[in-house]
Amino acid sequence: MHAAERLVNLTIALLEARRPMTFDELRRRTRYYPQPEHATARRMFERDKELLRSLGVPIRTEQAYGMEEPGYRIDRREYELRDLHLEPDEVTALALAAELVAPAELALALAKVSARGPDPDPDVVPAARLPLDVTAVDGAAAVVVERRRVRFPYRTADGREEPREVEPYGVVRRRRAWYLVGRDVARDGLRGFRLDRMTGPLEAVGEAGAFEVPDGLDLAAVVSGPEARPVAVDLEVTPEGVRDVVARGGRDVGPGAHGTRVMRVEGLDRVRDLAWLLAISPEAAVLGPPEVRDDVAHGLHRVVEAHAEVPS
Repeated sequence: MHAAERLVNLTIALLEARRPMTFDELRRRTRYYPQPEHATARRMFERDKELLRSLGVPIRTEQAYGMEEPGYRIDRREYELRDLHLEPDEVTALALAAELVAPAELALALAKVSARGPDPDPDVVPAARLPLDVTAVDGAAAVVVERRRVRFPYRTADGREEPREVEPYGVVRRRRAWYLVGRDVARDGLRGFRLDRMTGPLEAVGEAGAFEVPDGLDLAAVVSGPEARPVAVDLEVTPEGVRDVVARGGRDVGPGAHGTRVMRVEGLDRVRDLAWLLAISPEAAVLGPPEVRDDVAHGLHRVVEAHAEVPS
């Protein structure tokens, strides 16, 4: 399971605890920290606990009556956001900021704050001046107008840095990120490049007017990607995993083997929902379709390979 998911679920377990929970109780309830050596598992938990505290999660250490060792819990009154008493026009401004501001993490925080207030006022258009670093956008726009090839160093999604030479056709914004769209010369194909992944300046090369922009080009379609078709996934679920699958919209379709249930979850996305399928894999095995089962198997193999050098 991804560390972020483990931290979120650990927080939920501590929030739901009616009394302080010892480390061993948390270990049994969450099924995290499976290392056979108790001391190793305890060190991992301590790292998670201190990380959550550094993020502002108020984890208390308490020893209630009858407990042989201290336990942990989170007081909801300290954790939950207090009522902000926002006015509708203030929520409108926050909603606008959540839509426009970058990075996405900050937008999520603004959306959470907005959720504590009333519905936005549809008749109010707040006056807003948003600071924006337009240097990269201006640089890209200049070579687009001049129709000149451009070179730049680029960090790919997997972290590698590679040089690119592009015939730029236009600039477009999607999901709070700006993209330069054009023909990748080396790959001879239409591509979109995030401006915030350009690790150096744009260098214009060659003469102006060196290429023509294709007629009818839809810049947004280039960076949107193909429309994903939702799939229905069948799972063999242990009794411990039924609750999580039901919460995801799963329905029972029959008995499985050894006391398990076969459940079906409709409308899953093979890419976006892969993390969820990996997270529940100890309690839910994918039966089909075959391509989703292969995706999960490949993902689990990558997890094992990534932790091959980590002491258990």
